[in-house]
Amino acid sequence: MEALDIKGDDINPSIHLNHLENKFSITGESRPENPLKYFDSTFNWFKDYFNYIYILNDLENSKIQISKKLTIDLEYFNSTSAKVLFDLFLLLKNVGKEKFKVTFEIDWFYHAEDSDMLDAGKEMETMCGLKFNYHSKK
Repeated sequence: MEALDIKGDDINPSIHLNHLENKFSITGESRPENPLKYFDSTFNWFKDYFNYIYILNDLENSKIQISKKLTIDLEYFNSTSAKVLFDLFLLLKNVGKEKFKVTFEIDWFYHAEDSDMLDAGKEMETMCGLKFNYHSKK
């Protein structure tokens, strides 16, 4: 399975998904013109990853529960990006955990003085049901 590396720019986040390195991250700013289109490859990558895990578990006749962390380190995201992130979190929870035994936690980074970003993380955590770990940056 190939890693997904999307280099961000001023309006699009960088996305790094690599199961071999155990690194999953979305960083930068997220205000793309069409977030659904921009994040489409991210959703597809996670669906492929879950199928990959399912096949491995099936081949090993295993019911191993796998725990992973997705790092979200965004300076800013707009409301349409928030909806896409929320949908991604639901995918991780509902498809990953329920069907494929992959549990994701979210490492949510925010600047110490940016209470809005902290509040956004807490709201998403409440709504999606994944565990968030909060990390203040100075």
